[in-house]
Amino acid sequence: MDLPICAVCKFAVVGPCTLGNECIMAPYFPSTEPDKFDRVNKVFGILNVYKILRNLEEPWQREYAANALCYEAEARIQDPICGYVGVQLVLENKLNNLKRDIDSALNELMITKDKKNQRTRLPDVDAQRNVDEIVGMRENDQGDVHRADGASTSSGPPHQNQP
Repeated sequence: MDLPICAVCKFAVVGPCTLGNECIMAPYFPSTEPDKFDRVNKVFGILNVYKILRNLEEPWQREYAANALCYEAEARIQDPICGYVGVQLVLENKLNNLKRDIDSALNELMITKDKKNQRTRLPDVDAQRNVDEIVGMRENDQGDVHRADGASTSSGPPHQNQP
């Protein structure tokens, strides 16, 4: 009866997996996926991977660890210095740039909307009167022009009604 060969045993040229169902590595590194184990082996080494998986009690923990090791190994091969952190930083920068672009687009949209509202707004009936008051000039009933503080701007004396 031939036992299946796990990628570890195949790599180590041991032949059929001597541990059979007891092999810690077999479920996570099958012989059908030698590249997966090859990447993990290049980065971490067989002994280190074995120690990590051996110290975990639950099968789901081993599966999670094996997947994490595979992902980190792939990241380390792509970026030997930063590994996964380098990938995370690149993605964070892209996300921040996209957020900045969205904020900029929203601001531009608000400005365009405000300009459109200003063009379509009906003119204020008292707009000219408000402008005159702001400037500080107003015209009284006799035709004299006075500043907002009441002082006359005409060169002559104020008109007085004689009885």
